[in-house]
Amino acid sequence: MGHHSYLVVGDSQFLYTRDDYNEELAALFNETDRELSVTDGSDVTSGDELDESACALGYYTTANALRQRLHVQGFTSSRALADLAEGIAQWRKTYDSQSQFRELEGRGERVFQTLVRRPREPAELLAAIGEAIRPHRSEKSFATVQEYFQYEDEFAETVSDVQELRWFVGERSLVRLIIDQAPDDTRAGLDLGELTGCCVSLDATQPIAGPTRERQLAALPDSAPLIVLTEGSTDSRLLTEAMHVTHPHLVGFVRFIDYTGTKARGSAGALAIMVNAFIAAGVANRFVAIADNDAGGHEALAKLKRQKLPVGCQVLHYPDLPLLASYPTVDSASATVSLTNVNGVAGSLEMYLGEDVLTIDGTLAPVHLGTFIPAVRCRQGALSKSHKVLVLKAFEEKIKKARLGQRSDTSHWSGVHAIIEGIVQAFG
Repeated sequence: MGHHSYLVVGDSQFLYTRDDYNEELAALFNETDRELSVTDGSDVTSGDELDESACALGYYTTANALRQRLHVQGFTSSRALADLAEGIAQWRKTYDSQSQFRELEGRGERVFQTLVRRPREPAELLAAIGEAIRPHRSEKSFATVQEYFQYEDEFAETVSDVQELRWFVGERSLVRLIIDQAPDDTRAGLDLGELTGCCVSLDATQPIAGPTRERQLAALPDSAPLIVLTEGSTDSRLLTEAMHVTHPHLVGFVRFIDYTGTKARGSAGALAIMVNAFIAAGVANRFVAIADNDAGGHEALAKLKRQKLPVGCQVLHYPDLPLLASYPTVDSASATVSLTNVNGVAGSLEMYLGEDVLTIDGTLAPVHLGTFIPAVRCRQGALSKSHKVLVLKAFEEKIKKARLGQRSDTSHWSGVHAIIEGIVQAFG
């Protein structure tokens, strides 16, 4: 017959799992919900002496607590109801196809009729679940024994329907549907008692819900997009557009933060604050913070780079470029133009948009050196405001042409290509 774990709501049991426990159910509980008791007086903290066959093990809370946990995960009542409607529609298609098969089988009709039951309407099923959750009535509550057995059959049919729906509706949506039929203070939990007896290997002294939840969270970054934090909206927008050209295969897998509609100010300092906020919030996605490769960017992120970062976080700067190793530079004290290495000095995004767009009136737009920053022992450099506007405008036009299939020389995309590659390789 086997041993089962199952969801308990009030006096009713749903969602049976044979010889194991469902991890999605277990992850809905905390270790503070754990209840372990024995009937023979054994020491419940000693795995060597504990007679696990005499254990009552489970995780229990209230319907309201479970409902709120599901809600903050996005499993709202409306979502669960939509999932139920879709699931029953799929179940009905399966039923109809098997019904046709049953008719063709002829003599096998009676056998198939016992295996396949037409799904109920969502409202009818929810009402039946609500009835099932109410305290079980004893045989004495019915006028006749026949009425009692009819009630028991209906109860068993409802439990069976919920079990069948696992093929068509997600586990947490099903839990939400069941819990929504129960009063707030109804006892709800995951009963693991049958898994602690003979012929099963569950160690009743070991935590279950906590480690299961940790595994669930650890698996999330493997499927979620890599988030990229930038200094501001312009960098985020232009790199998103550039990625569609240089790395179209990463669209949907790498997501630059969208500042649209926000009043977030763009700077390396603001980026550092945002990274610390992500870390403090325990954001589950892996994320990369990437700043300008200039004096201000290195100064602003210096402290952040010295601290121990979570395994899912990397802090980068735009990479050094050969073009910037010998670039026209103007010192504020002189009008003389000289060729200077501006990697780490003036490597803002504009410098990575391509030699073609940086060329204005036949020459490269020069970098102007400004304030000396003692922390990084170099001066901050940048294009003039007028040249920056022209470079950004030219890059926008280059993007439009590329999206129309009129891509320019690949060398003119090497800068943004190097940035995206750096992001891809950020975790080694």
